[in-house]
Amino acid sequence: MRFIRNYITFSLFFILIILCQESTAQKVVKVSKTDFPEKMKIKGQEILTQDYNHHHIIFVLDTLLLTMVNSGENHYHVFHKDKLNYLGAVGVRGDGPDQWEIPATTVGQFKKTSEGIKLWQFDYLRGTYSLINLTKTLKSKSSYPVVERRLRINVKIFPYFQLFMGGNDKLYANSWIYEQNRSRLKSFDQENNKIVRSGLFPKIKNNTHLPSEVMNSLYGASLDKHPSQDKFVQATFIFNRIDIFDENLQVIKSIVDGDNWKDDYYDGKDIDPAVNFINPRTNGFNGLATGEKYIYALEAKLNFRTDKFRENESFVRVYDWEGRPKAYLEVAHDLSSIDIDEKSGMLYATDYSHELVLKFDISQLMKKW
Repeated sequence: MRFIRNYITFSLFFILIILCQESTAQKVVKVSKTDFPEKMKIKGQEILTQDYNHHHIIFVLDTLLLTMVNSGENHYHVFHKDKLNYLGAVGVRGDGPDQWEIPATTVGQFKKTSEGIKLWQFDYLRGTYSLINLTKTLKSKSSYPVVERRLRINVKIFPYFQLFMGGNDKLYANSWIYEQNRSRLKSFDQENNKIVRSGLFPKIKNNTHLPSEVMNSLYGASLDKHPSQDKFVQATFIFNRIDIFDENLQVIKSIVDGDNWKDDYYDGKDIDPAVNFINPRTNGFNGLATGEKYIYALEAKLNFRTDKFRENESFVRVYDWEGRPKAYLEVAHDLSSIDIDEKSGMLYATDYSHELVLKFDISQLMKKW
């Protein structure tokens, strides 16, 4: 009888290991450049050519285009998406009570209501998270935003770099630059002050001696959210991987390529903070856009500031939310940011180094997907 019990226990344990391995394998989707069914060059149309501002990042907010600038009196400028006429500025640069000192104060998360288009804006120096009514702000003819909801966040216990509001009213963020207890993603439940963290992956050997700034560079990632669901996407800059998390910060899919996305590929002993350790290891992504159906990932610039660097060349990888490859797009511009309007089939982008704002009509291509 003891032999039978031990045999059954061993068999169940063996089956469990196999099931776990199969589950992990189902989460990881390996996609190389040759796997994309559509590979094509797309040509952009220059827009906002009469506007003097040097636009850094662009967001599509229903009928509006919102651009972020790094200089000037205001942080944001708003245009009509189709007419492209200027509608007004939002956010006054400064250190006054209703002013902002830093430009990186939104991830473009918005919602459309009967009262107008509303945008989430954060100020991590002051620990505020505000819901701005853009429609009312533009009608007021003032750059000072009409704030309809403002939250106070204790950044000592929940420091963040980018911030999203979940449909469950939880806050989702990635780690702050100097954060010691680093994770890939974390959430904050405002009702009970509970913080949940994902793991820090992929693992790097001997990383305990690396300063927090170096760890931030190694695990830097673009973060975005599904427009209507509590699914979050991180595309890492160094590692060639895109990870999709559910609302509980469980990884439901990882889209990977090459080898550097694996655990223990890098060794902290080989990383010297005193030299340029980033460029030789960069193999990931430098931008994200998400739609209801697809994920759009902007490849990071390889060989930057070297003789091998190729100017006016960018690539966008398109996947569905199951990680299946849809299109590999080549663009003859140095794209800095991207956003998508899936309803019209328009991909918007900025080329900051050449002071360009662009749009690409991919509507016919999307019909094939």
